[in-house]
Amino acid sequence: MAKVTFTVNSKLFRKQMRTIERYVDNTMPKIALKEYKKNTPKDSGNARNKTKRRQNTIIGDYAYAGVLDDGLFPNPPKAGTGKTRNGYSTQATKGMATPTIKELTKQFNAFVRRVR
Repeated sequence: MAKVTFTVNSKLFRKQMRTIERYVDNTMPKIALKEYKKNTPKDSGNARNKTKRRQNTIIGDYAYAGVLDDGLFPNPPKAGTGKTRNGYSTQATKGMATPTIKELTKQFNAFVRRVR
């Protein structure tokens, strides 16, 4: 049976981990807010304007934030305006959090691959 050995350069590894930690703490929250707002449906612009970031938390400071994100609109729509489908807005068919998390994962993985 073949024996496999390897060594880890601990100084380089710590440096890479600090770089990743700074990216997660400083850059990812900004990306998250931008993506979340981009995925927020726009009617009057109220939802996008009232979505803010406090440290690492995105806050939708409007009464219907959960309705938009969780797809809780009546299904079928009461007024028949065509703005909703399956409880979600036609502009955000998966809500806002799910596509934002998907994009953050993609961005994080790409960043980690670039870290040297």
